[in-house]
Formats: sequence, structure tokens, C-alpha cells
Amino acid sequence: MNIFASNLLARREEKRLTQAFMAIHCGMSQPNYSDIERGKTNPSIEQLKKFAKILEITVDELISEQQMSHSETPITPPVLQRTEADKDTYIKILENRLRALLLEKESTR
Repeated sequence: MNIFASNLLARREEKRLTQAFMAIHCGMSQPNYSDIERGKTNPSIEQLKKFAKILEITVDELISEQQMSHSETPITPPVLQRTEADKDTYIKILENRLRALLLEKESTR
């Protein structure tokens, strides 16, 4: 795991947010978010900005070489509320995942 991924995980856990919450609010699937958090893929600049906004830190703090620890930042409750746009995004993620599963099932026949 790289330092960015470690910082992302530490801050998300400090904020007591789930991977699913992060994925929905960043417009991606949970497995895609998980790959970023585990350092398997790199996020886009726009995704970095969204992560930082949700986690209430700067992009610089998120990508800092100095690893965050759980004790460095205060725990605050999430300030984001689900909106209709969030629900629409979540539905699109689920629809895309269902389509992918159906295509996968058809290709194995």
C-alpha cells in the first residue's frame, strides 16, 4: 500500500465512513474505490478533489509523504447528507454493476 492509499484509508476510518459511502459520493463503484484505497489503481485529479472534500482535508494533506495516523486528526461526524443526485448516482452504479454481472454470466455460457 502506498502512502496516499494509507492516508486515504486512515482518514476515512477516522471519519467513520464506509467505502460504499465514499464511492457513492465520488460517483464510482465500491470495488473501484476499494482498488484506489488499496493502492491497486490511481485516482484522477477530480477524484482526489472529491476525496479531500468529503474527508475535510486538502489534497496536499491526502497525498502528503507524511503518513496520517488516527491520533493526528479529530473525529467529526460526516457532514454530507444524501441528496437526490446521490441516490441517482447510486442507482446508476448498481445498474452498471448488474449489467456487468449479466454480461459476465452470459459470456460463461
